[in-house]
Amino acid sequence: MADHSAPLPCGRTDAELLDVLTGSAPPELAAHARTCPHCQAELAELESVWAPVQRTARIPVDPPHGLVERALVTVRGVRGGLGAAPVELTQEGGVLQIHPRAVVLLTRQLCAEILARHPGMHLRGCVGDADEVQVDLAVRYLLPATLTEQIQQELSSALRRVLGAGAPAVWVRIADVEPPRTT
Repeated sequence: MADHSAPLPCGRTDAELLDVLTGSAPPELAAHARTCPHCQAELAELESVWAPVQRTARIPVDPPHGLVERALVTVRGVRGGLGAAPVELTQEGGVLQIHPRAVVLLTRQLCAEILARHPGMHLRGCVGDADEVQVDLAVRYLLPATLTEQIQQELSSALRRVLGAGAPAVWVRIADVEPPRTT
């Protein structure tokens, strides 16, 4: 087998020849490859290696179970709350109004920071508005379910520190259980 890291004697590289195989090469490179004996020999070798990749790329792949639903829940969470009133924080000099979408995004950020301290748990979704936010978690198998209560308390406290009395109610639930890690 040829050394694929070095250019061919004609100066062309395997990366350029892969462009020829995929049909994305500039016309002058494709014309060169049709007549160059070095490129022809390398293309024949690359075709034998590249053919299984091309066959695999043509196989339709269904999205993982629940992926579409989780994506839609996340989008709805960020887009939701269009009719909800903003959170109002009285400050020196006036009142700060925080849009419900910003409340959901803030909740996601705070939750991510909290979950960084809890290995085996990660955020699956966050939806709601300025009044109430629901957080969905994925939990690694064998972690105690009561850990969600702790996450809920930590998240509620963090939101109260930032938003004061205007903090939304927080609901944390286990949306998915992942298999234990194998070592």
